[in-house]
Amino acid sequence: MQHAAIHKVLGVAAIAGGALRIVDSFTGSMLSTETLDRLYFATDVLLMLGVAGWYFSRAERLGTPGLTGFFVAVFALMMIRSAPLFGPHGYMQGAALLLAGLAIMNVLTLFRRDGTILAPMLWLVSLVVAAMAFLASGPLAAVAGVVFGLGFVAAGIDLWRRPA
Repeated sequence: MQHAAIHKVLGVAAIAGGALRIVDSFTGSMLSTETLDRLYFATDVLLMLGVAGWYFSRAERLGTPGLTGFFVAVFALMMIRSAPLFGPHGYMQGAALLLAGLAIMNVLTLFRRDGTILAPMLWLVSLVVAAMAFLASGPLAAVAGVVFGLGFVAAGIDLWRRPA
């Protein structure tokens, strides 16, 4: 498969994962546990593909921080999937680590303004909103999830648009 085709497939995965993550922010009490588990699994698989597409499409420009952030993000997604192994706050810890990994991965993109910065900016905003949600009650956690999902949609669109 050509690189352009791989970028398109991973772009679609990132868009779908981001869209599902946005939906996930509002479905917690509406669906059965079994349905939610399936939805969350599909979301996490698509987000993993999106993270991989984002990293590998710009690995040379992201350097060591990019590789470090990529590994942290992958570990965090696995931690989220295995949250019960990490105690009562396993999901929250994994989610925070995922946002930190994305921030680390994209630090050079943001400082250098190297390519599109919409996805990294949205992920950074999501990190800030998630930190605020940790300190205050209310809808901020859902807002952080929506902004996080929008970051993946933006990343997916960027991957989709990459020239051949």
